Amino acid sequence: MGDQTAKPPVTGYPAGQPGGGYYPTRPQAPGAAYNGGYAQPYPAYPQPYPAYQAPPRNRARRRRFLSIIVTLAVIAGIGILITWLALRPQRPKFHVENVTVSQLNVANSELNATMQFNISVRNPNKKIGIYYDSIVARAIYRREKIGSNQLPVFYQGHKNTTVLSYPLSADSLPLNTGVSRNLLADKALGSVDMTVNVDAWVHFKVGSWTTRHHLMSVFCDVTVHWNGSATGRLSQSKGCDLYM
Repeated sequence: MGDQTAKPPVTGYPAGQPGGGYYPTRPQAPGAAYNGGYAQPYPAYPQPYPAYQAPPRNRARRRRFLSIIVTLAVIAGIGILITWLALRPQRPKFHVENVTVSQLNVANSELNATMQFNISVRNPNKKIGIYYDSIVARAIYRREKIGSNQLPVFYQGHKNTTVLSYPLSADSLPLNTGVSRNLLADKALGSVDMTVNVDAWVHFKVGSWTTRHHLMSVFCDVTVHWNGSATGRLSQSKGCDLYM
């Protein structure tokens, strides 16, 4: 017999898979869905929901609300302008008419002083009255108080001029050493520069309507002359600066 080529035995089972394991190879995941050019982190999941947008009705309500606010602001501004044009409010005017200093002595940096001030207050308004509440008057020398007094409250009508006459005194008032030395030197030279200050809480009256309180501060720079006399006096009236 001639040589015969050997044949492999038949086992009855198919050949194993290329992976060589007991489980089939995992199939490849499907390709990412198209989402407008941006990569999707998890291709197997659906697209996210679009961002929420407010309905047009809410936007229209906001626009209407803003337009109402702007309209009310314009109406209020027009009302204030009309009121100002009708009333033409003006600030009161203060003048120091007279100052008399009968005593101004310093000993051991303590001041004893007796002063008298006359200040005219003019209300130039035709339709506005002024209530002056809690009034305090001071005399100031080089930023130190050298006399003070609490003044009575009063009401000032339209186109009215009121004269405030009040004393300012100091009884053994301690002073800075430098201030007391300068005060004595100025008096020896015949004149002393000082500031008259009046602070008051005021409110205004228009018809039956009154405003809230405002702080009014008045400052009047004056020079008191002795001219060889024992009493110092103001040579002429002096206008004042007013701040509110």
